[in-house]
Amino acid sequence: MIYNRSKRAQYFAQKRSLEDTAIAEARAAIEAGVADQRQIDYIALRDAEDERIARFLDKKKEKKGFFKSTKEFLTEFLFLGLKKQEYDEPLEKIGQKSSTEEGDIAGQGGDIMKALENKQSGVSEHARKAFANEKERQRTGGPLDRLGTSEGSEDTPPKAGGWTSFITRS
Repeated sequence: MIYNRSKRAQYFAQKRSLEDTAIAEARAAIEAGVADQRQIDYIALRDAEDERIARFLDKKKEKKGFFKSTKEFLTEFLFLGLKKQEYDEPLEKIGQKSSTEEGDIAGQGGDIMKALENKQSGVSEHARKAFANEKERQRTGGPLDRLGTSEGSEDTPPKAGGWTSFITRS
């Protein structure tokens, strides 16, 4: 084994150049029609090896990585009830479709937009109410705050108990 990197690179470069010249000579001999059986077998072997490498690279390109397959799985899971075109197509294209036999899709898109705006306003109103309720709870205090500030909590003697209570009983 060659341990010097530069010598090893030089060795493999020489081997590659010898192989390239042998392939070129064999192909030229086949084209000229003067090739012997050894050259024909060598070229057939090289072509088969090139095809095998090409198939391997194609298969490697087709193979999905972990994150790609996970992304596709999540997309399919989230949009399970929808048709593929419904979630693949951008919203701009959906609104720009021409009229169909049932009626104008653009008009239906307007209804959808109104419904969406109504839903957003309902959500914002709900959030506003929740925010007001939280402000009120902060101002008045929660149940634990009220328990700590009640009048009954001043200087009450603690009840006897614990693991030594059996000794002090009379």
